Amino acid sequence: MTLQVGYAQTIITPSLEKPVFLAGFDQNRRATSVHDDLFARAMALRSERTTVILVAVDLIGFFRPDVQDVIQRVHRQAPDAEMIIAATHTHHGPDTLGLWGPDSRHSGVDPEYLALVKDKISQAALDSLQNLHPARLKSSSLHIHGLVKNARNPEIIDDELTLAQFIHPQSGMPLASLFIFPCHPEVLWRGNTHITADYPGYLRHAVEEASQAPCIFFTGALGGMMTPDVKDHSFEEAEAMGRTLAESGLSALAQAPVIDDLPVLQVRKREFTAKMTNPLFKLAIRRKLIPDVRNTKGEITTEVNLIKLGTLWLAAVPGELLPKLGLGIKAVMRQNGADAPGIIGLANDELGYLLPREDFRYPFNPFRPGKHYEETMSISRDIGSKVTEAVLGLLQP
Repeated sequence: MTLQVGYAQTIITPSLEKPVFLAGFDQNRRATSVHDDLFARAMALRSERTTVILVAVDLIGFFRPDVQDVIQRVHRQAPDAEMIIAATHTHHGPDTLGLWGPDSRHSGVDPEYLALVKDKISQAALDSLQNLHPARLKSSSLHIHGLVKNARNPEIIDDELTLAQFIHPQSGMPLASLFIFPCHPEVLWRGNTHITADYPGYLRHAVEEASQAPCIFFTGALGGMMTPDVKDHSFEEAEAMGRTLAESGLSALAQAPVIDDLPVLQVRKREFTAKMTNPLFKLAIRRKLIPDVRNTKGEITTEVNLIKLGTLWLAAVPGELLPKLGLGIKAVMRQNGADAPGIIGLANDELGYLLPREDFRYPFNPFRPGKHYEETMSISRDIGSKVTEAVLGLLQP
């Protein structure tokens, strides 16, 4: 049994020849320049008959119909490959969901750009399969204090950096690194009009500069407004945060042992339905800002995934899981044998915030939500519980 890893990437920065509406803060926030490029980064893992391709895209989010479109294209040439496509959730890339256009009645999505992005993601995924090399695995995790805060519930903090590095079996040189950290890429704030990957871009650059190998980054359970703890919302702070994460992660990986036994790769998936009750989302559907994917019962279909590679366990969830739920899932993972548990957020769908049911309070006026903004950007009261139950179900033997 051999473990193989492959990697490919492509630039997905939009052209500024026509308006680019930046997603994540206010409507009609138009890009004025490109500070750094946005990427789609694909990492393929293969062990025996199991293959999974992990793709991280520097976008605010990627709806399930678009994910399925990409997967169908990849399956024409690689029918047995499982896929996880997750947005890094940068707040300084193009609107790919539809909520941040020129006003509340017009989508910010450029169909031509979205079609191009899907082409590029598909090709990067296939290219990663053409670049497979035998590999050994290192994995680790550590807490990095002082970089993030929870703007909704300050007492609940997840500051765990989950790490994996794939190395050459003979030389021991890195082939690729994987970093996961639960924080919104929003060091730069709503006044920024420059396209940027935010702190993940600096993190990846620092890792690649030091290791001479590519790096893929995912955001974790970043809901509940897990946000950078910064003062000025500057590029200098974004770089400092990225470099701190990179240097701390590489130091932890340098001390982590190479797994002696070749790890078994397992991928599990569970689809389920959930009713959409959010009146703002229903309004957005009526205005044709977001696609209507509901069935006749008003339900949407989504999914969770679990990737197990030895004692590295990654749960992929379809939105922005609040840290209370994320910490609970990782605790169960550890109880069941994971040494380096992680959560890949915004994976294969974007359902908004995934809150604990007991903490869900929909505001009387959703246009002035006060401390309950997250509820206005969640499909329902029950979605957090449904996602958690689905993930825990995958953890059963």
